[in-house]
Amino acid sequence: MKRNFRNLFAQVMLTSLVVGAPAIGQASTNSLGVDSSLGVLSFGDLAMTNGDVQGRVAVGGNATLSSYSINALTGSLYGNGLTVGGNLSFGGGSVFGNTVVGGSLSSNSGASFAGTIQVAGNLNANNNWLTATSISYGGSASGLQQWQNPTPASVSASSVQLGLNFVGEKQRLSSLSQSFDAMSNTGTASDSWGTMVLNANHSDLAVFDLTSADVGKNLRLENLGANTTVIINVAGQTVDFGLHGYQNFSAGQVLFNLPQATQITFASGVNASFLAPLASFSGNGGVINGQVIVNGWSGSTQVNDVSFAGNVTAVPEPETYALMLAGLGVVGCFSRRRRQTA
Repeated sequence: MKRNFRNLFAQVMLTSLVVGAPAIGQASTNSLGVDSSLGVLSFGDLAMTNGDVQGRVAVGGNATLSSYSINALTGSLYGNGLTVGGNLSFGGGSVFGNTVVGGSLSSNSGASFAGTIQVAGNLNANNNWLTATSISYGGSASGLQQWQNPTPASVSASSVQLGLNFVGEKQRLSSLSQSFDAMSNTGTASDSWGTMVLNANHSDLAVFDLTSADVGKNLRLENLGANTTVIINVAGQTVDFGLHGYQNFSAGQVLFNLPQATQITFASGVNASFLAPLASFSGNGGVINGQVIVNGWSGSTQVNDVSFAGNVTAVPEPETYALMLAGLGVVGCFSRRRRQTA
């Protein structure tokens, strides 16, 4: 059988990127190499208001929370509920599990911590009572209630460890996103009276290439197998998912991959995860039953605790196993053959 070198190249890259990928939390990792309990991973700044993320949240930049709950369903089961690389401004809501802040923390009225608080920088309680099992800070402390209990403890800033390499994870997941985009389509897509019909052809891994305009329409999956994993690659820098329906989308089995997107708008409800490591995600309400990986986040979309459980590594033909075991050493070979063919 004639090999599709483009598809095999993607398979080799997926193997090298996913197998042995670093765990970024205390729960098990999924096939993306991401902690299965992580609801939202934002490499840059994050602003959330009026809603909740049932799983854990990790932010590489600054975080602003207002009337928002973090780790609301899983509680302290997964250790750190909220990890912030920069500064955290918490204006109301709850963090279940531990809170780790690489910068400074400013906590306002109505903010509740159901775990430990570790702050590498300054701690400002703004004259509010801090609820936590323990509190430590590496800079200065201000605005504490006179009888604050537990009493915040001064520690070395270097002792506060995020446990996440945001720069490394962004590089790894950006490469993984590009690898998904390089995979050949195994399903077919057609427009039926304003509904994009995605035919999976009963395959174990159904891959589709859509445009930003396509995902603004109703989407319907058809001919799924018992455990079909669906990857929907979306081309375009600005993507508005609109307000429409998603038929036959199984929770944990569908991934929207947006390798080019820099701006995403979402306001609907869907059983799917999102991999968009370069994008700012704007949520105008709605519900996502899945995991969200973006460069930045703003808005009020609710994210429920549903891990992406799909198998993203395409099954190679028998004769390719020896090549797969060779790992990255064969990538250059296939790249040269692709250029020669071109």
